[in-house]
Amino acid sequence: MSTNSLVGYLNEDGTVVTSYVHYDGYTIGVGEMLLENYNTDKCARDLASTLGYASSLKETVAESHEDRANSDEPVVFGDYHEFEEHIRECSYLEYVYVWDTTKGEWLVASWETTSSPVDNYWNGFESLVTVYVREGYETVSRWKRMVSEERLPSEYLDHSDDLNTLVTKWHEIGMKEVTREALSV
Repeated sequence: MSTNSLVGYLNEDGTVVTSYVHYDGYTIGVGEMLLENYNTDKCARDLASTLGYASSLKETVAESHEDRANSDEPVVFGDYHEFEEHIRECSYLEYVYVWDTTKGEWLVASWETTSSPVDNYWNGFESLVTVYVREGYETVSRWKRMVSEERLPSEYLDHSDDLNTLVTKWHEIGMKEVTREALSV
């Protein structure tokens, strides 16, 4: 099963260029790759405008193209409203990432499913660092609990330690940014 995502960049002319990633769209998958490998304006723009389609997001666009199932090109939307309308209509998308050129950071929104099919909605964009830290720590705790309950193999303890290291790194980066913003007020 796949977790589909879209990676976008808002251009200065108001257009939004996007590329599709088929697998691992959640924040500790695609989100982590974006933070670790595409976390500058130039990298974000180049990614969104050259990736097109990727089965999974890797450390470089070239690596991401190696195992892709098709060669779709990036999609350009005429403006942000057209882009938002598209993501609302695409029921296959679960995560959408957009580079915020004003703040120089990735934003993420995810599809929220409720018990009623009428109440499914996009939860709105927020800082990827914030969501990654929150969901990363939750995943670490869940994996450890599932290993102790013998629902996951013990090697997940190593995975949880590796993830915890990265999440802690981004937590510290995020806290430095919060402190810097608070001191500038």
